[in-house]
Amino acid sequence: MLDLRAWREWRRWVPADCPGCGVRTSGQSLCPVCRAMLPSAMGRACCPRCAHPWHEGRCPDCLRRVPAFDHVVAAFAYSGLGEHLIKDYKFAGRLSLAHLLAMHLVEAVRGTAEACAAPIDWVVPVPAHEASLRQRGFSPPAEVARILARRLRLRYRLDLLHRVRDGPRQVTLGQNARLQAPEGVFACEQVRGRPRDLTGQRVVVVDDVLTTGSTLHAVAQVLKAAGAAHVHGWVLARAAADGNRRSPDPWR
Repeated sequence: MLDLRAWREWRRWVPADCPGCGVRTSGQSLCPVCRAMLPSAMGRACCPRCAHPWHEGRCPDCLRRVPAFDHVVAAFAYSGLGEHLIKDYKFAGRLSLAHLLAMHLVEAVRGTAEACAAPIDWVVPVPAHEASLRQRGFSPPAEVARILARRLRLRYRLDLLHRVRDGPRQVTLGQNARLQAPEGVFACEQVRGRPRDLTGQRVVVVDDVLTTGSTLHAVAQVLKAAGAAHVHGWVLARAAADGNRRSPDPWR
């Protein structure tokens, strides 16, 4: 039987190539230089609800629409090395990066008072697009959610949410269209013909990149319709949305 404690120690000390620069470093992680280069969530004051940087004292995302989710924790910004790691993980199929990325999110969650203010009932990933699963062979949010939940000793469900249909590829849409695209795409698990009762529960939704927040908003609407009291988004990276930027994921 595999000794998990011994395996973790092995990962910590055995040299490997840094995913950021390729230099040999101890442990299956970033070298000290790249770790210092990984941008913070946004690098400046952010909206306490969606983690977008303030603009003239206001949040440009929440001004467009009050989100259904309650709070976002982001491990780093979707720029520089952070963007490079996400793209390698998702588009180059580097599943081995799941552990490294999940651990950065674990650190961000542990350092956020709001995330630890009350017990979490469920951790769930954003359901993958069917075309994405066929192309990649794995779901990036699901892999991160599984590792994160185990490390934080939280309950994890893969089947609490599912896609009713696959919406359009958001890479083809402008920002306004992306804000509407995910509506009606997600649904809660059915129990005896009815959505599962989540009355009063706190649910964490894990995703890789948050740009406009439209996907997290749509998922939170579904969870709150099932009775969830609080819905939090824990994401690897937060991208600063603007009118011209496309979604970093062609399948979302």
